Amino acid sequence: MSKICSKFDSYYASWVQPVWRLCYVMARQSGAAQDLAFQAFLRLGASDAQEPAAQTLLFSSAVRQGEAYFSRKLRRMPRRDSLSRAPFPTSDALYAFLKLPFLRRCALCLFADGFAPADIAHILRIRPAHANRLCADPGIGGWQEALRAIVLPEGDVQQLSDRIYERFEVRSVGVENAIHDARQTFDRIAPWLALLVLAIFALSLWLTAR
Repeated sequence: MSKICSKFDSYYASWVQPVWRLCYVMARQSGAAQDLAFQAFLRLGASDAQEPAAQTLLFSSAVRQGEAYFSRKLRRMPRRDSLSRAPFPTSDALYAFLKLPFLRRCALCLFADGFAPADIAHILRIRPAHANRLCADPGIGGWQEALRAIVLPEGDVQQLSDRIYERFEVRSVGVENAIHDARQTFDRIAPWLALLVLAIFALSLWLTAR
């Protein structure tokens, strides 16, 4: 079995709901949210971080997974009737909230779960002033109550835990995480590499034409 964080069970019990809530707010559908939460907890489990670093690592990892989820494919806002398939009560306030921009949704979700703007800035990798602006009231009546209703059923909580431990049983998750992180880094810089190649090509054409 792969090495797993010594306090993983305690961390999981404390943070599974807010992490899954954040993942749902990012992905806007239950299945994808579970996959994002799964990957985030794998990163925590493979680390030896202690609080508060462990909490920052976990939520930062969840956000990175959410960013990668959107970078791989254009994700459209689900239809209003599709929310009825969520495993918790939904509302018009939630639907309006899910229409907000990605970073705004993340910041407000973290803020509603008790994170300070400074911590949110660190998790989202943005300036504190930007985090403060993102945490301002969105003007959606009942948005905090709508977020508190996003709860993963206990049966699914256990299934997610079992799935994480199964992965630790059969794979070297630390190595797997490193490969996954390298792939995400490449995905983020790929557009800039493409622009660099085009710039070099344009420069070579210009020099040839002189």
